[in-house]
Amino acid sequence: MPTTARWHVHGVQGRSDCIDYIKNPKKTEGGILVTGVNCSSDFADYEMRRNNERFHIEENNDSRTCYHGYQSFDPKEKNLTPEEAHQIGVELVKRLYPNFQCVVSTHTDQAHIHNHFVINSTDMSGRKLEDRLANPLEGLYGLRDASDKLALEHGLKIIEDAPVIGRYHKNRYLYNLANASWRSQIIEMLESLKEKCFSFDELLENLALEGYQIKSGKNIRVRPQGKERFVTLKVLGEEYSEDSLKDFFFNKRKNQTIFTFEQYKLNDEDSEILKLYNELAINSKHSVLYSMKNLDIAGVYPKYYNSRYLEVKRYNKLVDTINFLNEHQIYNYNDLQDQILKIREDITLKEESYQEQLSLNETLQVRVPLCRLYLQYLPYYESYIEQLDIVKQDVEPSNEVKAFLDVKEELNVSSPEEVKQILSSANQQKAETNRQYAYLSYMKNKANELEKIKSISLEGEKGYIKSISISKNMIDEKRSNEKEYCIRIPYSELYIYVPVDSVCWISYDNRAIVYLIDDKEYKLYNNYNQEVDKVNGEDVGEISQKEKQKVNEYYKTH
Repeated sequence: MPTTARWHVHGVQGRSDCIDYIKNPKKTEGGILVTGVNCSSDFADYEMRRNNERFHIEENNDSRTCYHGYQSFDPKEKNLTPEEAHQIGVELVKRLYPNFQCVVSTHTDQAHIHNHFVINSTDMSGRKLEDRLANPLEGLYGLRDASDKLALEHGLKIIEDAPVIGRYHKNRYLYNLANASWRSQIIEMLESLKEKCFSFDELLENLALEGYQIKSGKNIRVRPQGKERFVTLKVLGEEYSEDSLKDFFFNKRKNQTIFTFEQYKLNDEDSEILKLYNELAINSKHSVLYSMKNLDIAGVYPKYYNSRYLEVKRYNKLVDTINFLNEHQIYNYNDLQDQILKIREDITLKEESYQEQLSLNETLQVRVPLCRLYLQYLPYYESYIEQLDIVKQDVEPSNEVKAFLDVKEELNVSSPEEVKQILSSANQQKAETNRQYAYLSYMKNKANELEKIKSISLEGEKGYIKSISISKNMIDEKRSNEKEYCIRIPYSELYIYVPVDSVCWISYDNRAIVYLIDDKEYKLYNNYNQEVDKVNGEDVGEISQKEKQKVNEYYKTH
C-alpha cells in the first residue's frame, strides 16, 4: 500500500541539500541503495546545474530548481525487501520522467521502507516539468497512478479509496475519508460472510453477530459499530443489493449436494418429549434424502433444492434441541418449566452486563475511524517532516498532512503507539461485546426453543387448546403477578387472568401463544378490573376473532 507525495525545491543550495539528505549513507545501507537516472548519483547536483545552464535557465535562491518525490511502503508488506523497493523506485522515475535527471534512494532507517527522488526541474531537452494536477503523467495523480500500477505488478497492496488530491475542507474531507474506510470495511465483511453463509437471512444474522445494526424496509440498511449513519447495501455496488445477494445464495444452495447428518442419541428412552423430537428428526432426514434421489442419474438438480436446504437447517435445529434436552436432563413438563425459569433469570443478568459492555464499546468504537486515518496518513506526515529538515524553510503541507494533523488533534494523542493501543482496546472491547451479544442471542434462542417445546407439550395435554396470540404490550403489568398474567384479549377491551405456565413465549418477550382449557370457565374484566362476563376457554378465541372482524369492517367503510 505505497503512499506518494512530491514537493518543489527552491534555490541551488536547496537542491544540493536535498540530494545530500536522500543519499545519507546511514539511511541507504552505506549508499548501496542510491541510483542515478540520466546522471551520475555521485555528481548529480553538478550535472543538473550544467544541464540547466545549457538552456540559459537562471538558478537563484527563488527559482524552482528540482522536485523532491516520496514513495512509502506499508510496514505490513513483510516480503518486500529494500532491494525490491529500490527497484520499484527506479522503475517509477523511468516511467514518469524518462528524459529528466533523477536520483533515487531507498531509506531503511524507519519501520516502513520508503523511496526518495530528486528530479531536476528541466529535462535534457530544456522542457520544464509539468506540475499541474491536470497533467495525467507528470502531475501528482500521475505519480500516484504509476506507483499503484508498479505496486500491483510487484504483488503489493494499494489504497483502493485514496482521497482526491488538491481539495481540502477539514470536516468534509475527514468525513469523506472515514466513509471511504467504512465502505471498504463493510464490503470486506460481506465478502467474508458470503463464503460461509447459505442464505440472505444467515448473512444478516452473522452481520448482527459481528456488531452490525440492521434496518429492514424497502431497502436493507446496515451500520457497523462506530459509524454514525446507516448504509444501504445496494449503494455499495449492484452485487451487494438484496436481490443480487438472494440470487447468489439461491445458486449456492442449488449447487450444494453433499450433506452431513449429525448423529445423536436419546438419554431417556421413556421421555415423551425426546421421543417426539426423535420422530421429527427422522422424518426431516428422510425428506432430505428423498430430495437427492436419482440426482446423478437425472444429471440435473431437483426443482426443490431450496426446500431441501431449509429441511437440512430444520434437521440440524432438531438435533440441537435433542442434545440440549439431553444435556439439561429435560425429560418431562416439570423439568421444562424449571429450565425455562432458570434461563430467564440468566438472561436478565446477562442483559444488564451486556448493556454495560455495549456502552463501553461504543465509547471506543467512535474513535476507530480516526485512528485508521491517523495510521493511513502517518507516512505522509513523516515525509513532510523530513522535507522540512531538508529545505530548512516552510513547506506547504499536502491535504493528507492536513488531515493527519486534524485527526491527531481530534484524538489528542502524541504517538502512533497510543493510536495502536486505542485500536487494540477497541478490538478487544468489540470482540467481548460481540461475544456477549452472541451468547445472549444463543440464550434467547434456547429460551424460544424451550417455549416451543412447552407449546408442543401443552398441545398434547388433555383439555388444553391454542387460544390466542398476544404481544408483550397486551399484558397489564399492574394487574399481573408471578403466577398470573392479566391479558387483554386481542382487538377488544376485555381482559382475562391466565396462569403464567399456560403462556408460551415463542419469540422471547415479544410474541406468545396463550393456551386455555377448553371447558374451563374464565372471567372477563373491563379496564377497571370489574367482572363483566364469564366464558369457557374455547369462546375466548372466538371473542378475539369477532372483534377483529368488526375492526376490519370499520376500516372498509371509512
